[in-house]
Amino acid sequence: MKHVSVFLLVFLLALTTVGAAGTQEQGAQKDVTLSVLWFNDANESDVFLNTIDDYLKANPHVKLDLQIVAYSEYDQKLKLMISGGNPPDIARITTNTLSVVVDSLEPIDNHVSDIAAVKQQFLPSMVAFATNKDGKFVAYPTEATANGMLVNKTAFDKAGINVEQVSKTWTWREWETIIKQVLAANPEMKYGLTVDFTPHRFSTLLYQFNGHFLNADQTNINFNNPGTIATLQWFKHLHDTGLAPKSVWLGSENPAELFQAGLVAGHIGGSWNINTYNKNVKNFEWEAVRMPKGVINSSVPGGKFVASFKGSKNSAEAFKLMAAFTDKAHNEAYSRDTFNIPSRTDAQVTYPSNSKDFEVFLDELKVTPAYTANEWKNTNLSKVTTYIREQIVEVLLGNITAEQAAANVDAKGSTYFK
Repeated sequence: MKHVSVFLLVFLLALTTVGAAGTQEQGAQKDVTLSVLWFNDANESDVFLNTIDDYLKANPHVKLDLQIVAYSEYDQKLKLMISGGNPPDIARITTNTLSVVVDSLEPIDNHVSDIAAVKQQFLPSMVAFATNKDGKFVAYPTEATANGMLVNKTAFDKAGINVEQVSKTWTWREWETIIKQVLAANPEMKYGLTVDFTPHRFSTLLYQFNGHFLNADQTNINFNNPGTIATLQWFKHLHDTGLAPKSVWLGSENPAELFQAGLVAGHIGGSWNINTYNKNVKNFEWEAVRMPKGVINSSVPGGKFVASFKGSKNSAEAFKLMAAFTDKAHNEAYSRDTFNIPSRTDAQVTYPSNSKDFEVFLDELKVTPAYTANEWKNTNLSKVTTYIREQIVEVLLGNITAEQAAANVDAKGSTYFK
């Protein structure tokens, strides 16, 4: 009996040891290496690694295989990986790339319990960009870009005008009166406003005048509408009266260089111009201000995202990391250190410089209608933008009316939507 008891005790101890080992094994997290495809505008890859360093330290089972690809080769590389059945676990994506690979993206909806709450964390225009045709949210927004107005503050001061104050409520008609006063007080300054030679920057005015490119459900071109015609007429008025330089839209002059030379009071460009002017403008003070109101206030959104793909080998861990990277604290740090506009509605970023300028662009995005993103993510619109630019030029030259240009664009554009 004594031998039986000893045997039973040893057997029970063995079972306990095996059970404990099994529990430990079940609780252990499996090591995983996430493949991350990335491109840089400047220092984004370094900042990305610095930003998520705390997450990786808290999750030592997660490692990264970060592949940095030149932007000129990025889309092709990503498409080859997808078509070859070997997509990365995570990829950095632009608004343009998003529209190309959207059908290959794994919805965030499948990995969170409350997708509505997740969407509410981000700017509406960024959510619109990242929503597929089935209404699924397929990418986490990381940083936003916006169109906006930068002005020569020194020139406004010389005219006795507090541009920061008047720009909070001004309309385009009020802007015209004010800008004539600025030009009168600065005889060396030739123009009131320059707008980049692209349909994208022109659309800043178009949306403010309640115009649009497409119909309400984005199934066809609809450039021939009252708001768009009003925008074309207003844009021609700016050039005919000499308030805007003809040398940009009817020549090859660089609008940023005109602004930097002190020859123009304001520039409608992008949030990226903040960094450019911060480095290059030395002879006068400048700042970002709210754009004048047309029928509505609006900017034009853009930005970057991180996303994962259907068939990703490490989907669960990829979505955990992306969620952490785009939470409030991490998004604020990433935006600060890359000098980008945060993608979140609750972000509060203090930059090393120009915090007020970035805040102005963010304020513009917060009132920008979501349909502006829906239009610009439409791949068919991109096929007709060059023709749209040509028609705008014809209006500025006086060769056709605004009404004729709008009708021409609809006739041309409709062929791409069939």
